[in-house]
Amino acid sequence: MGFADMHIHSMYSDGTLTPAEIVSIARARNAELISVCDHNETRGTLETAALARAAGLKYVSGVEIDAIHRGLDIHILCYGADLSHPELAARIRRARERLDGMSDALLARMLCDYPQLSREEYAHSAHDPARGGWKLLQYLQDRGVTKGLHEGFPLYERYGVTYADAGFDGAEDVVRAIHAAGGRAVLAHPGVVFPTQSLQEFARDVNGALDAGLDGVECHYPRHSPGVTRRCLEICAERGLMVTAGSDCHGAFNHNEIAQTRTPLEKLRLDGLE
Repeated sequence: MGFADMHIHSMYSDGTLTPAEIVSIARARNAELISVCDHNETRGTLETAALARAAGLKYVSGVEIDAIHRGLDIHILCYGADLSHPELAARIRRARERLDGMSDALLARMLCDYPQLSREEYAHSAHDPARGGWKLLQYLQDRGVTKGLHEGFPLYERYGVTYADAGFDGAEDVVRAIHAAGGRAVLAHPGVVFPTQSLQEFARDVNGALDAGLDGVECHYPRHSPGVTRRCLEICAERGLMVTAGSDCHGAFNHNEIAQTRTPLEKLRLDGLE
């Protein structure tokens, strides 16, 4: 019985694994269907596609796009789209620029508190894919501001650098672009996006996000509790939506492993996507 993992990150965004390593690990962990969904970046999925199919795996092209819904950053998994479609490509590129712009804004606000930081030095520094994370996290660690990459996360909130103010496209616009490119739009890890106190509140928030026109939900996810997973599946059944599974593996940058949810392909609802 083969498993499905439709949410893997490569070295082209903030993961540490090369496309070849992703395919090798997927085969070793008995994955049958995989998808690389890098953050606002398509090189990883395009490179992995041919390698996966040559290795006998089923593959769906993907990308994870940041979007704003009711002032909250949500991640939309785009599957099976023509990634060269002009509108979709433009929105992916803009999301990448906005995400990188958040790091530029954070660095600018930190300069007065950390004299060892420099805009010019940062501009000429290089991102090392083998370390994971993104350029600013690595720079802050290299300059002694943080001891580890993950210690840089809280600095965005501390200095008031928010997704809501970064200028990301609205969820409805992103979904329309995905559909125009022939793809499907799936809500990523809702149990992380909406950490509400009750399943009733959680269901309300998920349904509100789905009203943006999304086609499905990433129901099976390592950090979802059994209750969250069950409620996601119920919502998809009620609304006739797709059901996907993803590990959100970033290689050495997090502890998630490819095919970690051990979800058989037949437990998904992909509506012909595979």
